[in-house]
Amino acid sequence: MKGLSAAVKYLPLAIPFGILTVVGGINVTESARVAGDDYNTRDILLTEALATLVAGLCGGVAQSTPYIGQPAYKNMGSRAGYTLLTGIFVGLGGMLGYVSFIIELIPRAVLAPILVFVAFDIIMQAFIAVPKRHAPAVAFAFFPTVARLLAIKMGSPEPIPAEKFHELMTAPGKALPELQVIIALGNGFIVTAMLWAAFLAELVDRRLKISALYLIVLAFFSFFGIIHSAMADGSMYLPWKLSGIAQQVPYQFSLAYLCLAALLFCLSYTRESKEPVTGMAHE
Repeated sequence: MKGLSAAVKYLPLAIPFGILTVVGGINVTESARVAGDDYNTRDILLTEALATLVAGLCGGVAQSTPYIGQPAYKNMGSRAGYTLLTGIFVGLGGMLGYVSFIIELIPRAVLAPILVFVAFDIIMQAFIAVPKRHAPAVAFAFFPTVARLLAIKMGSPEPIPAEKFHELMTAPGKALPELQVIIALGNGFIVTAMLWAAFLAELVDRRLKISALYLIVLAFFSFFGIIHSAMADGSMYLPWKLSGIAQQVPYQFSLAYLCLAALLFCLSYTRESKEPVTGMAHE
């Protein structure tokens, strides 16, 4: 119990990460369902929660979550035995230390094609599994992921030294620094992508009030850093306790979402918004 007081300061970082892993588990389960494997979402989440608790008691510092790409591995012929053998291999590797050796031994160029294949399969499924009219929403959901990728690359000291990174994050100007915006867009990217896609899908279906509701949720999450965190590590915060340029991020992002929500709410009372969806938008 004495360790709880020391752990409290890490909650702003752990809570968003926990939300991401839970949402990730839901996404992976839904992806498997679309591929023909209808797993119980509650059982999956309880399993990963139990695994996380056990790992924590053994010194683990990260939550467990199902690995994305189940349809891709299934297409390659993987079955339950693959999952079992992977768990045994990685588990023993963690205890005996040979995983880190293999990671250093195998060049990235060898591993990259596998990851690219899995990524292509995920992207393909995202477009196929939804109605054609929702394709723009799927495409729109990629932007937070791209921002997160850029943030990871630019956060490395190799392309941008730490001093220069901090300078770019706090550069004064008429608008927010570009690097600050990229970092904010990428933080919480899984939740952001889901909510962005949901908002746009509802907008395409002309359910403007529901679309506005998603925007209000986005505004709330943005205000406290659950998504669009102004901090480089993606941690949560109370926005009035921030300082400098970072303090502007939660207010600007939240206000933008609320303004758009108000606009959609007003448009929901127009005659056009009540007309039935026709053409390609109906497919």
